[in-house]
Amino acid sequence: MNKSLPLTSRAKTTALKQPKELFTYTRNIDGQHQYNKDNIHNNLSYYYLPDSKIDTRIDLQSGFKNFKKIPMEDDINTYPALLDQIIEYEKQIQQKLETDIITFRGIMTRLMSIPYNLQDPIDLVIVPYDGQLFMNWNFEIEYKRRKEQEDRQRQTTTKEKYEYIKKCEYSGYKFETISTIPDIWSNISRKYIETRHKLPVNNYEQFLSVIKTGIGNVKLILAGEIDCCWDYIPDNTSNSLSHYVELKTTKIIENDYQVLNFEKKLFKTWCQCFLMGITKIIYGFRDDLFILRNVEIYNTEEIPILIKENPLNNLKQNQQTKINCTSALKWYGAVVEWINSSIDKLDESKSYGLSYDPIKKSFNLTQLKDEENSKLRNGGLLTEKFRTWREEEIKNL
Repeated sequence: MNKSLPLTSRAKTTALKQPKELFTYTRNIDGQHQYNKDNIHNNLSYYYLPDSKIDTRIDLQSGFKNFKKIPMEDDINTYPALLDQIIEYEKQIQQKLETDIITFRGIMTRLMSIPYNLQDPIDLVIVPYDGQLFMNWNFEIEYKRRKEQEDRQRQTTTKEKYEYIKKCEYSGYKFETISTIPDIWSNISRKYIETRHKLPVNNYEQFLSVIKTGIGNVKLILAGEIDCCWDYIPDNTSNSLSHYVELKTTKIIENDYQVLNFEKKLFKTWCQCFLMGITKIIYGFRDDLFILRNVEIYNTEEIPILIKENPLNNLKQNQQTKINCTSALKWYGAVVEWINSSIDKLDESKSYGLSYDPIKKSFNLTQLKDEENSKLRNGGLLTEKFRTWREEEIKNL
């Protein structure tokens, strides 16, 4: 099978089902994942950065040399951990989780943003199993691509430029560290708040939310990282999503080119948060010396209007790349419906590759060879533990 979806495709509906949180889990400093039982939001951070603190010239490159960064392969290969958490949730509800597609929010963000991000390739694998579609990155291709990009940056730039690129990445994690606290404000000591800029920074620790949502008639389960909470977690934790915050950093905006560049970032962040039901986005703006200069708070629902009303978009040279959030959502709906209708979820003899080729500008669904199909079904994507759970143990509940 080889099917293509034209990039001009758009669904008739933009009716995204209201996201609801099902459960959460965490990744600790050792890279181990743990299910949060009883809807307790363990290891969730809370935003706290008073305006007066922003004026103290916070250095977002401080501690860079001691950054504890998770190995690339471990950061990509997190699908087995998601399946483990689904097992724990199904034990709790004592039944199979009903949905059409199970994947990560980051993957759906990439798919949704394709019409306005035509230069980046995408390679995914999809495995039909137990009446559902399990979708993740093609690990081998994704790892090779990221490794080549890393090597290319190291080899083709000066030492200073390469370090600057790495510091840009680091500054986002540093911003999270200096703008959050591990509990509500009243439970945190003043000493902790005043000295948190000295804390070591890592990208191991994560708090992840797993939600149910959908578009059109297609049901989705998405897992995504949550940066922090704005205020509190309500008693009805299915409504937690509206209390979460997405944290970002970017360079201060000083000219029209940077305005348009920031708009592209803001669009991707909107995709990220809209799909997850996160209503608040906080951007930290830094200068070339990585000094935090300003912080801006955006409501997710207002971003499409901000982008639409940007006067620079009306310039003739920007018309072809003018971002339209409604159009992106209709494209996303078309993609999800196409995937769901093109693959027989009951046929477990096949697996599929989903790819976007930026050179050919083509979006294709292809059947994988038997060897790769077998590999994905036996540990490459579906773990033996998950298969045993679904085929044997769940029946004993």
